[in-house]
Amino acid sequence: MRSMQTVIALAIIILTIFGIADSGYVSYELFNQVIPPCGQGFDCGTVLTSKYAYIGPFSVANSGFVYYLTAFVVSILNFLDVDIKKIFSIQHSKTLKRLQTIDLLLLLTTIGFIFSLYLVFIMGVVIQSWCTYCLFSALTSVVLFSTVQYYHSKYSLHSSFLAKGLTLRIINWLYGVIAKPIFFLFDPELIHNRLISTGSFLGNFSVLKFKVRWLFQFKHPVLTKEIDGLQFSNPVGLSAGFDYNGDLTQILPDVGFGFHTIGTVTFGRYDGNPKPRLGRFPNSKALLVNKGLKSIGARAMIQKLSQLELTIPTGISIGSTNTHYDSDKDQLMDIIKCFRVFEASSLKHAYYELNISCPNTFGGESFTYPDRLEVLLTALDTLKISRSVYVKMPIDQSEKETLLLLKVADKHNVQGLIIGNLTKDRENPAVLPADKAVWKTKKGNVSGKPTFDRSNKIISLAKKNYGTRFTIIGTGGIFTAKDAQAKIDRGADLVQLITGMVFEGPSAIGLINLGLADKLLDKLSK
Repeated sequence: MRSMQTVIALAIIILTIFGIADSGYVSYELFNQVIPPCGQGFDCGTVLTSKYAYIGPFSVANSGFVYYLTAFVVSILNFLDVDIKKIFSIQHSKTLKRLQTIDLLLLLTTIGFIFSLYLVFIMGVVIQSWCTYCLFSALTSVVLFSTVQYYHSKYSLHSSFLAKGLTLRIINWLYGVIAKPIFFLFDPELIHNRLISTGSFLGNFSVLKFKVRWLFQFKHPVLTKEIDGLQFSNPVGLSAGFDYNGDLTQILPDVGFGFHTIGTVTFGRYDGNPKPRLGRFPNSKALLVNKGLKSIGARAMIQKLSQLELTIPTGISIGSTNTHYDSDKDQLMDIIKCFRVFEASSLKHAYYELNISCPNTFGGESFTYPDRLEVLLTALDTLKISRSVYVKMPIDQSEKETLLLLKVADKHNVQGLIIGNLTKDRENPAVLPADKAVWKTKKGNVSGKPTFDRSNKIISLAKKNYGTRFTIIGTGGIFTAKDAQAKIDRGADLVQLITGMVFEGPSAIGLINLGLADKLLDKLSK
């Protein structure tokens, strides 16, 4: 063990000894039918003789003694770096195959921490008396839990396949039964704005970032990828269209994203299409989107982001300002000007997304025609752009039309494809009839599950016809690790999501990464 790791592991052992001494002393005194002296201002007798001080025939002190003794044994095994799977002969168990001693210790101390909070509540609210030894035990439990939590996050080799998986699934369940039903009672854009504000706030404080990281982030070296000269800690990114004003750069790495696309950013400011701009189709697992490239504008974005540190690969999605143009050339030049100001800036962004496929703009998807895309990419070539450019593809075109666009991209300075954007097909079979009826009365186009199959088909088409020519980022309908794996199996190098996070909560990112890592490790072990 490294010195600091050794010190923390020893501290965990010492904390369990404190707990054993405290609970052991109280258990001994109670066994002899003696109430231990409590000190002025405390009333141990009332607490230790109440009905809440017993679990069946056993006192809570007895339970605490067993808990701390168990934690002591496990902490010794952790200090000695013993493989707990061999002790219990579970090395062939699928569920426990990545179990580490520190995982078990984290689970154990989490239970102890929660139970300690419960006991403090009982003393303070129900009994309204305090026991010195009980408070000392609660404090020991809290410090022990926090120390184990820190140790686990810093030194756990497999980033807690068991403990982290359990934590993420509990959070996922709580989001589904509590948070999402409440969120879905309110206007989607109102909730979106509140979540953006909350994420921005959390990103300003290291202690809050640490808590978010512990709750949501899953890391494992097997997920690391180097693509187009960029290092990705994992393959799961946030698509453009959620953080369109770059408010979440400081918190998204802690949530667990491996990369992040801001925008779409336009050269001029645009406050968004008329409201409502967001809707939900819960039964179709989809969102109705009509933001229309809402943007604070390129120069304001550069000024804002230049004050921030970008710790994961962060891309800038660029499109034309959503307004009327007198000519095609004017629209093209608007995009060129946007690229120019970003290229001239000192911003440390990692890549560009060229958004040619947003269907919610004034002029529609004007660059999804081969001849117009040819003119745009030719103009971009003259800029000698210093970062990778990924074209965000439409998904409603035919196979023939898609191949014509790919043929154009192949001739130019385009490193990758993002497949793909919203679907505008109102006959899409994945949109349920009741949602189609609502869609006919509202403006906007659909994300989520209705885009899943179409995105997959285009990923396969691009991979089949162009092999490794393009980096492929698969997006559309990713809710689970199985969804992400389906796109990777078809040829995607990376994946992105938004709607899956809205429906499944922020724990979805960690669960997807955990599932992908589990799959990769199984593959490597064969």
